[in-house]
Amino acid sequence: MPKKMSNLWIIDDDPMSSFYIKRLAELGELANIITIYDKVRGAVDYLFHHKSSIEQLPDIILVDIYMPGADGWDFLEEYRKIKDQLTKKIEIYIISSSNHPKDVNRAKQIPEVKAYLVKPVTMAGLKEIVARHNPS
Repeated sequence: MPKKMSNLWIIDDDPMSSFYIKRLAELGELANIITIYDKVRGAVDYLFHHKSSIEQLPDIILVDIYMPGADGWDFLEEYRKIKDQLTKKIEIYIISSSNHPKDVNRAKQIPEVKAYLVKPVTMAGLKEIVARHNPS
């Protein structure tokens, strides 16, 4: 069983999807803290205002790419601007209902993106992410 991470973020405007992923993480006991953002701005603002606080920054961020207003691509753009100021290395995974090659290839061009997962996210997929984050 993978070790538990301290802080997992889910950035997704779909409440059912966010709830489902949160519930999987809880059932799998994969994270101590699970935070859901339904808008990119709130997540970016939090990162910026807590950039020096290791305990308050997430270990892993799961971000949906298609959301109204600012989307996951916008989040990645903002994250790249502030990542060097953060006191913690954060792993970012894209979660999307799109498996279109254009999206997958675009994600592969962004070095901060560790992997691209097509929804629905599974327990096995989440456990693999945590295991990758906490190699034994």
